[in-house]
Amino acid sequence: MKELTRAEEQIMHVLWEIEKGVVKDILDRLPEPRPAYNTVSTIVRILEKKGFVDHEAFWRKRSNARKRRDPMGAAWIDYLFKVAVFLGTAYIIYHYLLRNDAHFLGNRLFLLLMLPLSFLLPLAPLQSPFRSLTVSPELLDLATAMPAAEAPAAWTPVAIVIALYWAVAALFILRILFHLLHLYRLQRRHPRERLRNITLVRVASPIPPFSFFNRIFLYADKSVNAREMEQIISHESVHIRQLHSLDILVMELAVALQWFNPAAWLYRKALKETHEYLADREVIAQGFNADGYRLLLFEQQFGAKLFEFASHLKQSQIKRRMFMLNRMNRAGKVPYKIVLALPLIAVLALALAQPRLVIARGAAADEKKEVAQKEDKTTMSEQEQKDLQRKLEEKAKFLEEKINAASDPAEKEKLKQALEDLYKKREVLLAGHEIGKKLSEEKLKELQVKLTEKEKYLKELYAAADTPEKKEKIKQDLDTFYKKRQAILEEYGVAKMKAQPSREQMEKKLASVKEMRLKLKQLIAEEKNEEKLKELKLKFAEAGKFEEELKIKIEQMSKT
Repeated sequence: MKELTRAEEQIMHVLWEIEKGVVKDILDRLPEPRPAYNTVSTIVRILEKKGFVDHEAFWRKRSNARKRRDPMGAAWIDYLFKVAVFLGTAYIIYHYLLRNDAHFLGNRLFLLLMLPLSFLLPLAPLQSPFRSLTVSPELLDLATAMPAAEAPAAWTPVAIVIALYWAVAALFILRILFHLLHLYRLQRRHPRERLRNITLVRVASPIPPFSFFNRIFLYADKSVNAREMEQIISHESVHIRQLHSLDILVMELAVALQWFNPAAWLYRKALKETHEYLADREVIAQGFNADGYRLLLFEQQFGAKLFEFASHLKQSQIKRRMFMLNRMNRAGKVPYKIVLALPLIAVLALALAQPRLVIARGAAADEKKEVAQKEDKTTMSEQEQKDLQRKLEEKAKFLEEKINAASDPAEKEKLKQALEDLYKKREVLLAGHEIGKKLSEEKLKELQVKLTEKEKYLKELYAAADTPEKKEKIKQDLDTFYKKRQAILEEYGVAKMKAQPSREQMEKKLASVKEMRLKLKQLIAEEKNEEKLKELKLKFAEAGKFEEELKIKIEQMSKT
């Protein structure tokens, strides 16, 4: 059977009472003076290692509740924002580096590559070297032991934003389905004919020619001569062979998910323009007259309403199309520009990745280490012991300064209690770890100085106590301190302390001190010199403290 320490037993009593809870729940039910948060957390972890407590099932319950409560939430908004940033960056790179180059195939590949990457990179399990998130050990403990919470009944602002987003996205998806249905009905209502692997649909109403996958929709206009019809079919055939309709359909779905992002709409326009430049170059390459083709583009610029995601001969602005036709023989170094753009995308991906988690280490972490050492009773090296003692001394000095500066009596009392706890901890560490059976003269002197400081501090507390209960408690602490001091000194081979004077000698000394105080009081009443008066008052106060010390010692002798 594994034994429990006094501190562990106290924690177990609280856990039996509340059955389950977080560290803060345990801390709230402990009596004053309460230990530090990290102290309780460490004791709970020790109890878990011993098999007395468990938190795994509790964590899974909380995780499931969290999933039920917030399936999308802020994480989805964060994802959409990162996608928008990637799409915007890709469009800026295209607009300023690639747009005016005649390497149209490279432009199309870049736009098609960045489209799925913009949606996938925010999901990549990357850690940002540029950002870090510093959390305290308390927050980590709280995160691993948070009680399960029910879903809130009311709509939160995040839930409202998500619902609005999906409502608009659903409208855009319905719009895509409506256009697909319209194309299907248009095909069914009009005559069709096969031309190699292409289906020509002769539409009776005046619409500009367009293609969708392997179908070309044409207005059956007798005024269009055979040469122009051949150019139109050649142009739309390029869209069919290069699967431009698939590009546009995927782009429309991306716009439906990024409808709030202006860059998504510009991205779609850029992709459609690139399709038209590719088709224009293929038509000219097949031997058609460039001037006649330009005239055909100008004539097709005016027509009926377009289908949003079909490939039209008149898709982009006529002025821009004419400009790019003149640059088709001057292909730029697009592949090199794309290679230059890749590091920018990589840096952006790292900048938007999850921040590195940094666990803060400070006084709380040091205290946790000290408590663990106290519980395990492991042997510390000389250097570790020296560092630990130095940290404890720094904490004691800091608390003493706070006590001197405090004006509120309650706060001052609380700080004194904390300082007393620190001294007790230091005594336990000195007694619980083997420093060595033989101490050097310097270390022995340091030990005796610390014990003397502790004795002085307890005596000051006794003199400052304003109630009999506090005086009685401090007397008990003094008695315990004297016993511990003797045990520590004997353990390290130090001779016993000098024998204490008898009770009769102490009472005689007390009587002489009282007489001296009466004389000083008379001198103070008669003295007129301010400097001498100040000196007499100081001696009177010191004699009063000495009288109190003698009284404490006499009372202790009467008990023994």
